[in-house]
Amino acid sequence: EQSEKQKALEERDMTVFQEILPEAVSKANAAEDAVEKAVITSEMIAAGGDDLDEVRQAVGATEQAVQEAQKAMGEARIFLNAKQAAARRYESEKVKAKAIQELGQLQQQLQEAQGKLSPLKNVRQEFVQRTAAQKMMQEVLEKLSPAEVDVDRAEEATQMLTSEEGASKELMVQAQQAVAKA
Repeated sequence: EQSEKQKALEERDMTVFQEILPEAVSKANAAEDAVEKAVITSEMIAAGGDDLDEVRQAVGATEQAVQEAQKAMGEARIFLNAKQAAARRYESEKVKAKAIQELGQLQQQLQEAQGKLSPLKNVRQEFVQRTAAQKMMQEVLEKLSPAEVDVDRAEEATQMLTSEEGASKELMVQAQQAVAKA
């Protein structure tokens, strides 16, 4: 009689678990898919290259995809946590262990997806920083170019002075001005 009672509990718990498992898998897979979509969308940022408008759109699309993925992750986590708590109350130890193990695997799947999603959360900040760095680099290059020309002129004037033995006072003044300017 004890064995029959155990078997009936096992069947009942297994039936309950089998009813929730497809939804748990579906929610975990949906969250994982949303994360993959966000990752793919973020790749559009690099593909935009120097086209600022295209990159801005890609950043916006990535932010939106990250928010959707984060929402799906949250829903899946809540669902899995609730079902794990329910599984701990199963009377059949065999079914309880199986349910906790399978739901745990789904939780692990979500954690791995979260690891992929986390770096994408700062995509706007990174874009702003990269744009600022590019702008600063451009400004530095704009200041360096005229300085290079001045250095070349000073070098030429100095070479002229050293190559001509009887350097005129006029050439000497020109060389000093070019060196001072550089």
